[in-house]
Amino acid sequence: MNMQHSVRTMSLLPQVAAPGAGVPRQDRSAPPRRSSRHTAAEGPVGDGAGAHGRRARCETPDSFFSVEEPPPIEAPPGIAEITGWELAATMWREHLPEQLLGVDCSACGQAWPCDAWEIADDIIGQCCESARQAAHQAERG
Repeated sequence: MNMQHSVRTMSLLPQVAAPGAGVPRQDRSAPPRRSSRHTAAEGPVGDGAGAHGRRARCETPDSFFSVEEPPPIEAPPGIAEITGWELAATMWREHLPEQLLGVDCSACGQAWPCDAWEIADDIIGQCCESARQAAHQAERG
């Protein structure tokens, strides 16, 4: 078996540079933070209230269901995506606000509504909208 290796030649003697002409320092500053929906200022779609923060996140979101009346685990009649509904409903119920203050998710600790809850709520909302559209089309004939 023939394996070729590239070898860089280097001197074992210390390199002496002219005074004041040293090797440039490596940039050790932290990379810029990636903006997320938790830290970025709102874009043109927002209400212009500024950056998302804990206060903006803990307001009750628009949803077909509420904490007091969560979605059923079993998909209701008319829902086409039964498995998607059941997974989303389970995740929706697991990621509710903590009982004491209600500002953080009891499962993941993010500011509530957390990302997991919002994903689950979006899936449930899409399932409800699809069922509503299918029922409306069935009425039309």
